[in-house]
Amino acid sequence: MLEQLWNGFLELTSQFVIPDWGVLVALALPVGTVLLVAVGLVWIFRRLLTAPRARRGVQRMPPRTPAGVHMPGPSLAPIFAAIGTALLFLGLVFGGLVLALGVIALVLTLLYWLAEGLRVYDHDNEPTTTVLPARVAAGPPPGVHMPGPSFRPILGALGTALLFLGLVFGGWLLAVGVFALVVGLIGWLFDARKEYVKVIEADRTGHLENLPDPRIPSRLFAVLAVLVVAAAVAQSGVLTAGSANGGTPGASGSPAPGGSAAPPPPAGSGVPGSPPPGGGPADVTVQAKDIAFVESTWTGPADRPFMLAFDNEDAGVPHNIAIKDAGGTEVFKGEIFNGAETRVYDVPALPAGQYAFVCSVHPNMSGTAALQ
Repeated sequence: MLEQLWNGFLELTSQFVIPDWGVLVALALPVGTVLLVAVGLVWIFRRLLTAPRARRGVQRMPPRTPAGVHMPGPSLAPIFAAIGTALLFLGLVFGGLVLALGVIALVLTLLYWLAEGLRVYDHDNEPTTTVLPARVAAGPPPGVHMPGPSFRPILGALGTALLFLGLVFGGWLLAVGVFALVVGLIGWLFDARKEYVKVIEADRTGHLENLPDPRIPSRLFAVLAVLVVAAAVAQSGVLTAGSANGGTPGASGSPAPGGSAAPPPPAGSGVPGSPPPGGGPADVTVQAKDIAFVESTWTGPADRPFMLAFDNEDAGVPHNIAIKDAGGTEVFKGEIFNGAETRVYDVPALPAGQYAFVCSVHPNMSGTAALQ
């Protein structure tokens, strides 16, 4: 046992004779921190023990507000606000019902706090009441010309809505939207011109005269309604279904009356609807659904013809695929047909590069093709 104590003593002293600075630093930091804390605590307790006794009255003195200063009473609104904020941040983490409760609690707390603030304000200042004038003028003040009511903002909003609808679906709806917006803006310009003439006349004669109240533009609304319905029908492809499909076959697959039966096209003949050579899969497959291309990008072979299978999943809606080069020139246009149907296009050899592909009926359907 003595030998172990002696060996421990020698090991301890060896650290100072031949110190390991890493061990010393690791030992000195916690030991030094503990010593500093102990010294600080001893100094604080010593000051407390040697401090004179506090002089206190017989009873607690209530606080007094200085003259002319109104202090609001105690309020639970800050506590409620803290709880609502905590629920809000908790809801940002977990979502769902907790987030809704946090938002509701915070909003109710802020409204309660606002009501308290208004009560304090009404205590400091007399409650405010709205004083109405004894007589309300029937018109604008003297020397002021006010423009009359107008349907132009409604027409402008309607035209803007139709324009954005046309930007989504394209085609005839876009044309109707542009027409409605242009008609509304031109009418607004004419109304502004009439108002300007009245103002100039009032400056010259001193007589203020408002324009007569406008009538409801029922004819214009009727024309726009007819145009929107016609554009929607034309956009849906109901009227062009037969021409887009190249004729509707009979129920048994026989040709239309008066036509002669024709043999089916041979495989790989390049006629839309023919299967790929040898019955194998096409080089590229593109699907249309909900008036949008499912594959917005695809890659095809360059410098050689290839097979493009187009799957139109929109029943009764005409679609096709047209390929355009970087300059916007149409280098290939597939036949338009109604869904739901799948057809295979024979695309000619095109140089390598980036191409845009669109639907000729719905220009909002677009994507990018890379031929390499």
